Amino acid sequence: MKKIFLPLLSIALLTGCNKEDDNPDNSYTIPETYDFENVSYSGQIQRLDMLAELTAYVKTSHTSTGAALDAQKMKDMFAGENSPFSNADLNSSTKNLKSKTYSSEVDVYLSMFDSIAAHSQITGAENGKAGIIETSNRIVLVDAKGQEYAQLIDKGLMGSCFYYQGTSKYLSDEKIGDAVDNVTVEEGKGTAKEHHFDEAFGYFGVPTDFPTNTDGIRFWGKYCNSRDNLVNTNDIMDEFIKGRAAISNNDKDAQDKAVSNIKLQWEKSAAATGIHYLNDGIADFGDDANRCHVLTEAIAFIDALRYNADATITVADIDNVLATLGDNFWTVKKADIEAARDLLATAAGLESVKGDL
Repeated sequence: MKKIFLPLLSIALLTGCNKEDDNPDNSYTIPETYDFENVSYSGQIQRLDMLAELTAYVKTSHTSTGAALDAQKMKDMFAGENSPFSNADLNSSTKNLKSKTYSSEVDVYLSMFDSIAAHSQITGAENGKAGIIETSNRIVLVDAKGQEYAQLIDKGLMGSCFYYQGTSKYLSDEKIGDAVDNVTVEEGKGTAKEHHFDEAFGYFGVPTDFPTNTDGIRFWGKYCNSRDNLVNTNDIMDEFIKGRAAISNNDKDAQDKAVSNIKLQWEKSAAATGIHYLNDGIADFGDDANRCHVLTEAIAFIDALRYNADATITVADIDNVLATLGDNFWTVKKADIEAARDLLATAAGLESVKGDL
C-alpha cells in the first residue's frame, strides 16, 4: 500500500483538520492542500497552456480592422503540430488538444478554424454576416449568428476537452476502478490510479493550495472560484484532496464519495456560470458586442454539461435550454434569455440564487 509521508510539522498542523466524516477512524492523514508524494499532471498543464495560446491568437482579430488569421496555424495549435506556439516547451511537447477532445466535436473545431480565418478581416458584422462587431465597450469577431468565435473555442474546449477528460475519462472506472494498479509506484507519478486521479485534478486549473491561494487560477478553477460565494463551488478542492488521500490509502468508500462529489460540484460550477452569463446577456442586451460575447459564453458553459457521463442535468434539459435561448444572438429576445435562465436554474437546482449569479 502506498503511504503518504509529510514533514512532522505539517502533520502537527493538520491534526485539527475537520475531515473525520471521510476518515472516521483517523487511519491516515488528509492534508489541507494537494500535497502528496509522486504527483504529476504536466500534460494537463501543457494543454491548458495550448488553449490559452490558441484563444489569444484568435483574439488578435479583436480590433477595428480585424487581423489576418491563419486557419492552418490554428489547426496546428489544436493538433500540436509544426511548432505553432510561442512557448518552445509546447512545440516540443507530445501532448495536444485534438486527441483529448470529444471525438464528434473535432471536425466542428476544424471547420470553425477555417471560418475564423475567412472572416477575421471583415468589418461591420450583422445578422447573417460574420465579421467584426465594434461598440463603445467591446470589439469581437462573430459568426453570422453573432456567436463569438474566441469564446466558442475557449469555453467550448473547456467543456469538450477539459471537463470531458476530467470527469468522464480520468474519474471513470477505466482509470481509477478496482482493476487499475494501485500498488506499483513510478517515481514522480505514483501508482497508475493515483496518476490518473492527478490528471483529472490537472484539468481543473488551480494551484495545490487553492482556494487559499488563487494566484494563477484559470479556466475551470477561475469560474469555480467566481461562483463560490453563492453556491460553494470551491468545496470541490476538498473533494479532490480527500479523493487523492483515499486512493493512496486504498479507502474505496471515501474515494467513491469524493469522486461523486467532484462531478457534482464541477457540474454545479458549469451550470451556475451558464446562468451568470445569461444574466449578463439580460443586463447587456442593448449592446450588440457585449450581448453576443456573454451569450456565447453562456451557451458554451451550458453545452459543456453534456460531457459529464454522470451528470444530474440531462441532455434533454440541456437541449431544451439551448432551444429556448435560440442560436441567433442578433435576433434573440430578452424574454428568451430569461426563459432559458429559468429552465437551467430549475434543472440545476439553483432557483434560489438564479437572479444573483
